[in-house]
Amino acid sequence: MPLRGNAAQADDGIQVRVSRHGDIVTVHAQFSTPVSARQAYAVLTDYDRMKEFLADLEESRILSRTKDSLLVRQVGKVRLGWFAIPFEYVRRVELYPDARLVSHIVSGSVKKGDVTTSLHESNGRTIVTYDSEAVMGYWLPFGIGNTAIAAHIQQDLDSMRSEMLRRKPSPVSADADILQVTKRPPLDRE
Repeated sequence: MPLRGNAAQADDGIQVRVSRHGDIVTVHAQFSTPVSARQAYAVLTDYDRMKEFLADLEESRILSRTKDSLLVRQVGKVRLGWFAIPFEYVRRVELYPDARLVSHIVSGSVKKGDVTTSLHESNGRTIVTYDSEAVMGYWLPFGIGNTAIAAHIQQDLDSMRSEMLRRKPSPVSADADILQVTKRPPLDRE
């Protein structure tokens, strides 16, 4: 569903809407990318390598894993304009392969953090929808408003999308692989 109202939309199609009610910060964001849901999901769940493509992360690692969930620790700094806010937390991530991730903060500097990321694939594209509700464990300085939060979320989602595109197999390489498989060695005619 497209965003309306106080939504910010970049030229690249990432839409972000932020609202604050007291200490609660709610975010709804959405973008489309020309990769499969499986490829998008692989990037969204690559917590052990996430600091390589999300600039604000200093540490990101999976602490434990079950068949349908992860326990993940992340440490970093959220940069909102001229201000940087350090964070550290552990979140439990419920896995619904190639369709959805649901995560909840279980400890750390954020009092409450619930995120649902949904994937919908259609016509060779995946629509990624991000919904978050958080209660910060720290004070946000005056002047750090919804626009700064939206810009931060937009930057992170753009980095995720760029990583999805970077990992997308190129058609040329897929064709070359097919040619290598079907190419037969010359017959020995002696």
